[in-house]
Amino acid sequence: MNNRRLKFEERPALQGVGNNRHARNIRSITEYISMCGDSANTMDIYYWLNGNTKQGLQMNALVNILAKGPYISIGEESATNGLGVPRRVKIWKLKVDKVVERRDNNE
Repeated sequence: MNNRRLKFEERPALQGVGNNRHARNIRSITEYISMCGDSANTMDIYYWLNGNTKQGLQMNALVNILAKGPYISIGEESATNGLGVPRRVKIWKLKVDKVVERRDNNE
């Protein structure tokens, strides 16, 4: 729907956080972190998403979602990418209060 054809007062309200184009990715990342036992590193999340979803993510989009979503960085570790190149990656954990708050708002 093209909102420019409507008067400003008649336009639909903006949707809240979590109702954007990354909502499916946020649910998938949350599912993977809970499967891993409360925390996972960036490379593991990246490879799991690209292997288990129809449309994967690029690394820059994944890091953007992790940084702005309901996740918190709890440290760093050394990991290797698919070519065996060592990298320093962050370990991510869920912010429980934001996930519960979002579930309460949707119900």
